This record gives sequence, structure tokens and C-alpha cells, in this order.
Amino acid sequence: VIRTRNAWKAPNGDVLCEDDRTMVFGADAATRWIDFRITVKAIQDRVVFGDTKEGSFGVRVASSLPVDEKAGGKIVNSDGLTNGQAWGKQAAWVDYAGPVDGQRVGIAILNHPQSLRYPTYWHVREYGLFAANPFGVHDFLGKADADGSLELKAGESFSLYYRVILHGDDYQAAQIADAFDRYARES
Repeated sequence: VIRTRNAWKAPNGDVLCEDDRTMVFGADAATRWIDFRITVKAIQDRVVFGDTKEGSFGVRVASSLPVDEKAGGKIVNSDGLTNGQAWGKQAAWVDYAGPVDGQRVGIAILNHPQSLRYPTYWHVREYGLFAANPFGVHDFLGKADADGSLELKAGESFSLYYRVILHGDDYQAAQIADAFDRYARES
């Protein structure tokens, strides 16, 4: 377990927000996982998280995994949408799998139902970008009046909960849907 408390500072040094992050690491015979619990609390009277597709919780996958490499990489979400169809969609989880050093492996990110704006939107691209983002509503929906901004007053907070699973083979063999069901029952 790693736990940190972080101050989000403005260029002038004023603390705008604080966050409390906990990472819990686990493993079994087939997978490794990391649970991320992040709570962000406003310190200033008004803190705004803007609508952008570029933010939030993400990873870059290994250079051999991207679908664009045409080496067998595949993106799939909890609704069965694959590759480019998964971009900008809300889903409970997304898996990105493909070959690394001659073995098929994958990384799945699960979004817990208690997380802000569950199920989150996914900024997942065929070139290897893989991010969960509850804020990028305007770009994801493609509507001029859509706004994913979030304003907090002093003392207000939001929480994000994700489980990252590193697994062998593909999402079906790794039983990612079952793993999500178990994770969703945890509080």
C-alpha cells in the first residue's frame, strides 16, 4: 500500500486543492493489479475542472500493443465495442491487449461504480493512448452544449476509483468481466 497527500498549487504558490491517493497492489497466479483511490478536495472558494478530453487517469501501452501496429493489438470495452469504436464511449471497463516479446498480454482499467460520473468516458486510441476521463464530455459527445466541467466550492470533493489489471492472453481468458463484477461489489 502506498498512500500520499498532495497539494495542488497555483503558480503563485496558493494551494487550490488537496488530494489523498491510495494505491493497493495485489497479485494472484495469473494477474497483477493496482487499485487507485483518489479523493480531490477544494481548498479555495471556487475550483473548476474544465472540460477536456486530454485529462484524468491514463497510461501508454507497450509499443507493440497499439492496434495501429497491425501486430494483433485489440481494444475492447465492457459493451463489446472494439478498437476505434470504443473511443469517447462510456463503459465500466476497457481492455487493451496484444503481443509483447512473443506473448499475448493485456492491461485492463476498471472504473468502480462509486467513482465520479460512473461509467466514465474513455479516451482510448489505436496508437496506444489509454485513459479514463470523466471530464471530456464536450469532445466525446460532439455536442456544442455538452460540458463536462466540474466546479467545487471550498471543502467539496470528488473521488475516482480505478483498478488496473495486468494480465496474460486476452480479456476473455483473463475474465475481465468477472473481475469487474467482483470489483464493483467492493466498497
